[in-house]
Amino acid sequence: MTDRITLADGQVLDLARFPLPEGASDDGTPLSRTELARVFDVSENTITDWIGKGMPVLSGGRNGVAYALSLSHCWAWRAHREEAEQSLRARRDAQNARNALAFRNLDIGQEEEAGLTAKELREWSEAEYHRNRVAEQRGELVRAARVQELIEDLMGVIRTSMGTLPDHLERELGLQSAEVQIVQRHCDGMLEKLRERIERDVLGPAQVRPLPTAQGALL
Repeated sequence: MTDRITLADGQVLDLARFPLPEGASDDGTPLSRTELARVFDVSENTITDWIGKGMPVLSGGRNGVAYALSLSHCWAWRAHREEAEQSLRARRDAQNARNALAFRNLDIGQEEEAGLTAKELREWSEAEYHRNRVAEQRGELVRAARVQELIEDLMGVIRTSMGTLPDHLERELGLQSAEVQIVQRHCDGMLEKLRERIERDVLGPAQVRPLPTAQGALL
């Protein structure tokens, strides 16, 4: 008996990769659909459906001639098909898991998600959403958009105050031009440090509007 078979779609199966279950044997005698259905514990309609999907046959199937089927060949095809389906499900589960993490803005491999299936991740996400909603209603959690809006408002106050401070000190305290320039440099330095901290720790560079210096230029 050949160790390899070629399927209708051109795939070559190595029978050694899909041996019969322990205790089963194939003496090379062809089986009918009825016999193979009995061995595999399925219906004859299932056998017919599998043949239509590419399960190998030795002969028959035309002009009223009964199918002749090899137990080893059909078992290898069935095992190969189940292996391919399991691999596809695994890839889909992995992709669904990656998508679930991406939509929750998490990284692959985070310990709390380790070993969770796509279904478990979805259930975890729904539970986390409800927990966050309750925390928000209690005032324990604030949406990022509201924080960004608050920071923008505060930045407006700071920009205005720092931008007018040198002129205010010049008028109120009678500072000389050189002294006003010192104050301007100090204000510009404070604005630059504030912008760097917000970019690094809060919003990120793309979210921070340019800050005017005390002299009107943009940082």
